[in-house]
Amino acid sequence: MFRLIIFVAAAFLLMLQVGAAQAQVEPTDPTTGGPTSPGECDGPCYPDDYQDGYDHEDERVDADNSAQPRVVTSPSGLPEYIVSGPISEFDASRNGLTEAGAQLLRYRDLPLLGIRIAIYDFRLRLGVRRANLILDDVAPNTQVGRHHIYELSQARPRVYAADMIGDASPGACPVGRRSIGLIDGPVDPDHPALAGAQIVTQSFLGDGERPPAGNHGTAVAALIVGQDPSGALGGFAPGAALYAVSAFTESRGDVGADIERIATAIEWLLQQDVRLINMSFAGPENSVLTAVLDSAAARGAIMIAAAGNDGRERAAYPAAHPSVIAVTAVDAAFRRYRDANYGDHIEFSAPGVDLYVASSRGGNYASGTSYAAPIVTALAARLGAGGGLSLSQIRDRLRGSAVDLGPDGFDSEFGWGLVRGGC
Repeated sequence: MFRLIIFVAAAFLLMLQVGAAQAQVEPTDPTTGGPTSPGECDGPCYPDDYQDGYDHEDERVDADNSAQPRVVTSPSGLPEYIVSGPISEFDASRNGLTEAGAQLLRYRDLPLLGIRIAIYDFRLRLGVRRANLILDDVAPNTQVGRHHIYELSQARPRVYAADMIGDASPGACPVGRRSIGLIDGPVDPDHPALAGAQIVTQSFLGDGERPPAGNHGTAVAALIVGQDPSGALGGFAPGAALYAVSAFTESRGDVGADIERIATAIEWLLQQDVRLINMSFAGPENSVLTAVLDSAAARGAIMIAAAGNDGRERAAYPAAHPSVIAVTAVDAAFRRYRDANYGDHIEFSAPGVDLYVASSRGGNYASGTSYAAPIVTALAARLGAGGGLSLSQIRDRLRGSAVDLGPDGFDSEFGWGLVRGGC
């Protein structure tokens, strides 16, 4: 028994000696933490400065920024490194780096700057720290760094309207079975923001009449039913069916719609059983237009119109008609749009200054009460407009959620205040 214990103890000691021998580390280069030379690796060497990423303070990524800087990729799939210095030092820098395992990919001279830049693949053999140590010794005026890519300083569109009215984001509050009418310029149903929307178009332009060249109708349509995958041009009543009537013409630079076309457009919308109508246009009071609006209201139409952009106290039509909800525009700081009309007929305010709206270039910034009105129209659709509720009921619902702006209570600049939505 005693001999068995001695044997086991001896075997255990032998195992400890073997394990200690296997645990010994090969000699390392104290400047890199890696092998003393690339050839000592049984495969790629991974010096500490490569494993740890950026090894200079000016290259480190802020801990709060998860996005790493972009770099050019070499043919091997590894990052490229760029070396720059006087042409007179090029041979020495190339020899020093290639001897350490780097591969020269290309170089070019910049005579006016007095430098030659060279692009390398370090092939996992060295990193910036070790390369700088080499260059400090053989080419002291030569610099090395990762071959970073720099991006244009362009930001995503500034979109504030959704947050301002209480929506999580543009397009975040889909509407069920609702039909919304739009009397405006032509709408481009193929615009990316409208490609997924249900849009019925109708034109009441005569032969030889030319539609406006602008994007007004498309912009207003997208504010109502836009379905932009990127989110920036999402509408405030996505999912609703939009009946878009083109009633505006352009002649010698003047854009307008006469009463005949406006009346015909309202008639057609009522024929389609559309009872919620957006009218982002303004003009003078007219007894014939008044009669048309009276008749439409009597047939259950809920009409929402822009206050107009004359920048003065003016009761423009159709917004000033008693049976039409008049909308003014405010900016992101809750200030009235400087060109918006005002008066006792104003009922509600909505974002309408520097809004990002659909355009032929994809999107663009625009201002005006024209763009505030469709936001209120969309919110009215969410509240039940066009689905049997009366005008007074819709007014009460809009007023119930509005945020007071300006003097306490109703006033001639903001009406009952800023409309609020939320799904």
